[in-house]
Amino acid sequence: MKSKFLQNTISISLSLILTLFLTFIILLIIGKNPFEIFYIIYEEVLMSGYGFGQALFKATPLIFCGIGLSFCFNASIFNIGAEGQLNAGTFIIALLLYYLSPLPTIINIIISISVGFIVSAFFGFIPAIIKIKKGVSEVITTIMLNFIILALINYFLINYFAVRETVRTEKIPEFLMLPKFSDYFSFFEGSALNFSFILAIILSVVSYFIIYKTKFGYKIRAIGLNETASKYMGIKVNIVTLITFLIGAGITSLVGLNYVVGYKGYFEFGFSNNLGFTAIAVTLLAKNNPIGIIFSSIMFGILDFGGLAINTIVPKEIMLVIQGIVILSIISIDKLVNIYFEKK
Repeated sequence: MKSKFLQNTISISLSLILTLFLTFIILLIIGKNPFEIFYIIYEEVLMSGYGFGQALFKATPLIFCGIGLSFCFNASIFNIGAEGQLNAGTFIIALLLYYLSPLPTIINIIISISVGFIVSAFFGFIPAIIKIKKGVSEVITTIMLNFIILALINYFLINYFAVRETVRTEKIPEFLMLPKFSDYFSFFEGSALNFSFILAIILSVVSYFIIYKTKFGYKIRAIGLNETASKYMGIKVNIVTLITFLIGAGITSLVGLNYVVGYKGYFEFGFSNNLGFTAIAVTLLAKNNPIGIIFSSIMFGILDFGGLAINTIVPKEIMLVIQGIVILSIISIDKLVNIYFEKK
């Protein structure tokens, strides 16, 4: 365990160093001063209450989605369907919160979140069953399901639930909204950061305990390390795989807490903007560790809002390039570190 921790620490550190170095080179190539760019990000994001709040706001859905993916990835289930799964769950949560608003608040919230979780989990159940019964890679099925889910949402939204001449649902009542940090801390004045961030942190801690401190978590990681050996150990691989896929996909629905309940108050088609794919990079950077996902999500949140802060100096797409570099650095450095430790 100590060796694995050391290996992960070295891999992550070298990935970040390589990313920083390559970013400097790219900025120099396009004729910009890297020190000036990073100073602006530091001043506008880290030293500004509004900027830091916005970075945490953008990190919150990544934490929720990343945790869902971490369950899958720890079991070597490469779920690429988070984008569709989180949209399905968020859509249902927004609809139910609005249409069930006459019910007592606590009952409405419990029903809405539970059903949203189940719907997202259902779209994890489909590729899980296909993988177990037919041996078809979940990568293929989850990618295809993304298009199917988004098409279904678009159909039902436009034809039945959208506010006229928009691509969004009706706004939920104000009393169902989560409080914002700015309501209690003037430092975050103007920021969209809300209490779903606290819920994301709590979920990270609980997920860490489940994955690393429980018997079920041990089974998940055992399957991820060696499925064949897990079968000989008496672990019911298919059942654990199915349950893990359901949990992982279901958790992605909680992204709706940040956007619907904490921010806009409604579901809007296209709100996720490839969030499910960005969360893959966040999870890989954190080595599938739920606690690590908090920090990697915040880093991506800073990069995301930082891109807006420097938009007048460099194209905001530069931040997308940096995110891509992070992913490539993780893959390459991790492979090299693994080879080194295996030889050692």
